[in-house]
Amino acid sequence: MKAMNPKAKTYFWSALAAVLTYVLLAIELYRELHPLTNKGYLTVFLFPLGPAVLVSTAINLKLMKPKFKKYNQRMILGLVAYILGIDLLHHISLPAAPYKYLLVLLPILPLIYICFTIIRVVADLDEMWQKIHLEAMAFSGIATGFTCISYDFLYDVGAPKLSLEAGFFLMWIYYFIGLFFSRRRCR
Repeated sequence: MKAMNPKAKTYFWSALAAVLTYVLLAIELYRELHPLTNKGYLTVFLFPLGPAVLVSTAINLKLMKPKFKKYNQRMILGLVAYILGIDLLHHISLPAAPYKYLLVLLPILPLIYICFTIIRVVADLDEMWQKIHLEAMAFSGIATGFTCISYDFLYDVGAPKLSLEAGFFLMWIYYFIGLFFSRRRCR
């Protein structure tokens, strides 16, 4: 550890913190969802990745360029507000009044903030990177839509039902596939 430069030390500690965060959250999710683990194994595996990346990014903020640091701080703020909104929604008792549905806004408002932050990030990129990311987003939206519609037909003939979160995961998988091919094409 003494021979490492400061950047390498920061990356090492952020990676270690991310792995520890992932392991602890996976253990906690498995403990809480044990009877449901057979159905929700994808959630137990994938959900801890988000907070682990969040912890690693927060540790690496001081090494980032100011432009990216600003947007990463906004994303961290939005994600922490989203996680707290979900936690509050699940742990407070809902009143019997008709306005109880307004409490659903607790996690939705931070998601809207995150969407606007992503749009600002892409808008501040140069033209080539804007094109790359917009092509990846377009591919992701179209491929996710066609996959969901196609899977609906497979469900009609006996395929197992997928949860709505599977569409979200598909969107990100298709986004990174689109980003890979778009970056290769624009080189």
